[in-house]
Amino acid sequence: MTVEDRRPDDSPATDPYKHEALRRRLQADIARMRPDEALPTERQLAERYDVSRATARRALQALREDGLVRSVRGVGTFVSHPRITKTSTLTSFSEDLRSRGYRPSAEVLSAELVEADLHHATALGVDPGTTLHRIERLRLGDGFPICLETVHLSAERFPDLDESLLKGSLSEALERTRGVRVVRATQQIRAVNVTGRQAGLLGVKEGSAALLVRRTAFDGTGHVVEYGESLCRGDLYEFSLVVTV
Repeated sequence: MTVEDRRPDDSPATDPYKHEALRRRLQADIARMRPDEALPTERQLAERYDVSRATARRALQALREDGLVRSVRGVGTFVSHPRITKTSTLTSFSEDLRSRGYRPSAEVLSAELVEADLHHATALGVDPGTTLHRIERLRLGDGFPICLETVHLSAERFPDLDESLLKGSLSEALERTRGVRVVRATQQIRAVNVTGRQAGLLGVKEGSAALLVRRTAFDGTGHVVEYGESLCRGDLYEFSLVVTV
């Protein structure tokens, strides 16, 4: 801290308390702001709340660590998009987003028929070579990219799958139009780093952290409805699970 940055009341003993008090005040301000809205600069915060710039800097750092704000070097600090918390309750991506106040949507990147390889045949419980729908979509919240999703499902069970059904929740569309309801799903979650194309679609830097979620969904008869892999942004998505003995 430079001499000009230190105010008379910013002694080492009291500064941690000032930084925490400022963090709480800014947290309340952020709750009333929209994602991507800019926060005041360190100097503006120091002047507005009568603290040192070092105290303002520490408060902003704490907010970044909490995931409430993000900083762009040379540009400023902005309100982060709310994180989507996925629990052990069976819900669709669209339901998760709605619960956080987002408007969910999907951009269809590709929809094609493919022959099932051994991996996807095993996941779906069909023979290798069976014709499958392969659907790649970018899942969005308020038009903001959150997940890159690839879903496979049987073309025999779901022939002539209309692309209009792919603009929102696929599970909701299948229940509404085909009477097929997902009642159970298994998931495997793994931490990965995104590659060039993935990063471009998700709007993050190459190598950024992400969560790869492999999901197999079943209907009430125990048959597999779909098998999907979702690459979720690590800065926006988190899983909260309850583990009991």
